[in-house]
Amino acid sequence: MNKDNEKRKYNKYIPIVINRLKDKYGLSTQFIHQSLRGDRTSETSEKIVAEYKLLASEVEKVLRK
Repeated sequence: MNKDNEKRKYNKYIPIVINRLKDKYGLSTQFIHQSLRGDRTSETSEKIVAEYKLLASEVEKVLRK
């Protein structure tokens, strides 16, 4: 048995932020997840990643209070 294969680490994204980006850009959640993982590198993908980081930090601030 070959144990060189490592399990893929899955990131947990904030669903509220994903849905907000989906509504704003009119894109599928699959495309947004691919952008956040780095599978997509278009200009739109870069905007999505930057906006996700901003919105996620705002959500985290609210949840900490």
